[in-house]
Amino acid sequence: MKKHIILIMNIVLVVVLIAAIVFTLMRAMSNRPEPEQTPTTAPVATTATESTEAATVPTGERYKIGIIQHATNEESDSCYAGFISELNEQGLLSSIDIVYVVEKDDDKCRAKIQSLVDEGCDLLYAIGPFAAKAAAAITTDIPIVFGSVSDPEEAGLVESNENPGGNVTGVSSYTPCFEQIELIPVILPEAVYVAELYNSTDESAVRQAIIAEWQAEEFKLKTERFPVNDKEGIKTALANIAERQFDVLYLPIDNLMFKYMDSIVAYTQKHNIPIICGNEKMMSKGALATCEINYTSIGRKSAELSYEILVKKKDPATLPVIYKYGCFNLINKQAMDKLGLKLSETALANVEIIDYSKKQ
Repeated sequence: MKKHIILIMNIVLVVVLIAAIVFTLMRAMSNRPEPEQTPTTAPVATTATESTEAATVPTGERYKIGIIQHATNEESDSCYAGFISELNEQGLLSSIDIVYVVEKDDDKCRAKIQSLVDEGCDLLYAIGPFAAKAAAAITTDIPIVFGSVSDPEEAGLVESNENPGGNVTGVSSYTPCFEQIELIPVILPEAVYVAELYNSTDESAVRQAIIAEWQAEEFKLKTERFPVNDKEGIKTALANIAERQFDVLYLPIDNLMFKYMDSIVAYTQKHNIPIICGNEKMMSKGALATCEINYTSIGRKSAELSYEILVKKKDPATLPVIYKYGCFNLINKQAMDKLGLKLSETALANVEIIDYSKKQ
């Protein structure tokens, strides 16, 4: 009898518990808010412009960019600064995690690029040819945007500059040899004979001289190349150039020429020969003029490409390498004064005159 009473009590307890659970569920369901009803009238459609301007970055999207800089120089630093500035203006910085690597050692640089790949970066920004080549060798999946690579096609980074074909594209830092030669008829309209002095062991300098020669033909300028490889060769070539009374001396970007720039300038000024050179650093040593790439602009354009890839989901294989961007013509005021050169209104409208006496 006692066992029956205990069994009945257990059954009653189970029934009570089940009833309590059912009551709780029923109450919770009755208190849950009703789903919003679909409006009977269709919402007003937004225009394409309104839709585009609504947000620069899709809501909730985050990106990770690895920035690799192999060299520590003004040009590379400007590429980085321009890149960050443009990302900020595009409204991307708040949605990006940036890992910035500056590593001059080749092996360590490769190892750090591998770490960026392993960390799952959405894009790599490679500043300079070494960083770009190293990144391209490590990954064929992650998009790579390079900045400050003179000839990406020749470097093997892309199948062609017009159709990169892989995961790499970017902005070239080509030396604007064409534009430098184009300056000659603008600022020196009576010039005809152009001497090209360059280091015969520097492939880049040789290529610049050849390109400049091609462009000179377009303007009916007569050029002659003077390849050298040491100080004595420079002295001999300059003597020949002065004796034959060339109108202009063209110096490509060349470490050998830069090393002896002071003596080259002194000699040419003595013989009243203006120098058109490869970059502003050479010009600051006493050359007359140059047309130079703006490296901050390279960084900005690289950021624009990155935006296209990350946000607009463009394929780097179809984004052409950007050339001829951010070039500007410069004239050295001190050199101009020493040569007694007066610029025409047309020339003045196309150049920026730099007064180095105010920079000292």
